[in-house]
Amino acid sequence: MELHRTGGGDRKLALVGIVYGLASFAAGGVFATLGAWLVAFIVWVPGAFFFALGVIVLLGSMRPFRIALNETGLVVQSEGHRFAGPWSQVDGIHIEQTTPTGNPPLSRSLLVLWVADGVPMRHAPSFPPQTHGRKGHVIAELDNIHETHNQIVEILRRYAGERFRSLR
Repeated sequence: MELHRTGGGDRKLALVGIVYGLASFAAGGVFATLGAWLVAFIVWVPGAFFFALGVIVLLGSMRPFRIALNETGLVVQSEGHRFAGPWSQVDGIHIEQTTPTGNPPLSRSLLVLWVADGVPMRHAPSFPPQTHGRKGHVIAELDNIHETHNQIVEILRRYAGERFRSLR
């Protein structure tokens, strides 16, 4: 079973930024040929900003994402993390709720992976220590996954068994 990333809206937003940036460059070029260099510059600056922002968002939405679970193990390719192994290499996979922050206070639901001692991971763990006394690897934010919270819980209970815990 695979979990799927949402994000079609990110690509649409990125394309809007890129198109706006290209249109601004063209409009600024028209003003520059007419001799209105100040107006051309005023049009080019936000155009360059939105073009660059669009490219960054587009590249970010194309990052690899794969979380696949079955009876034998887990495959993760998300948020820079890479893991592929049997369940014996997983100490825990939890849905964790962050402390509410901001105004209004918002919390996030995170999918956190704890691998067994000695299992190599590409990045250092960043989630605060929990039951295992070690930091965990945040592999996904549930708001960015297409499946509902209940579907994710059902999938993890089925395949991860006693390694799974949900704090929600």
